[in-house]
Amino acid sequence: MRKQLTQLLVLAGLLIFSVSCNTTQTDGGTVTDAGTEDTVAPEPETVLPQTSGVAMQGDNYEIVVINDSIKSPRKELRGSLAGADITINYGSPAVNGRELYGGLVPYGKVWRTGANEAVRITTSAPLKFGKEGKTVPAGSYGLFTIPADRDNWTIIFNKEADQWGAYDYSEAADVARVTTTSRTEDDFSERMDFTLSDDGVELHWGDLVIPVQVMAATSE
Repeated sequence: MRKQLTQLLVLAGLLIFSVSCNTTQTDGGTVTDAGTEDTVAPEPETVLPQTSGVAMQGDNYEIVVINDSIKSPRKELRGSLAGADITINYGSPAVNGRELYGGLVPYGKVWRTGANEAVRITTSAPLKFGKEGKTVPAGSYGLFTIPADRDNWTIIFNKEADQWGAYDYSEAADVARVTTTSRTEDDFSERMDFTLSDDGVELHWGDLVIPVQVMAATSE
């Protein structure tokens, strides 16, 4: 009897050890950087086949879902505008009945503009952005926004292209800042997305569109 009990205890110990070796410990949780991220630490990306990941198409762009395993899918806009190839990589959160502007997206603060990692915009040629015509050289940049209020927005191009949220954002690394005025549209966008128009980049979320004019620029 004692021998059988000993064997059972040994088997139980081995089972517990096996389970613990195959369990991944995570530090999950939410944070409050504009309230539009899913987790504190980046989730591993699973790149989906492009043929099954196309979420939206326009005349001069397409949007591909590159990770749909997280609450705010990671997407990438790929297109051309003003003589340049443009990609915009971003997290696409949903409204889910929440108050967006002045609530989830606070006024007067730098916003990551989406969820999880900050938006990354890449252009193959120098471009001029905004009504100010600020030149942004070819390359990749972190894209942030500051809504002063519902109508008035500042668009930021930052030389640190790979950032998690806006936690490490530094104004000293800004390449350009431009301003724009939002417009209200009837078609409600449940998820945040970027599109390309004939003359610029547009951010759609909820009932707002935030347009940014784009023009060709020569290399300096």
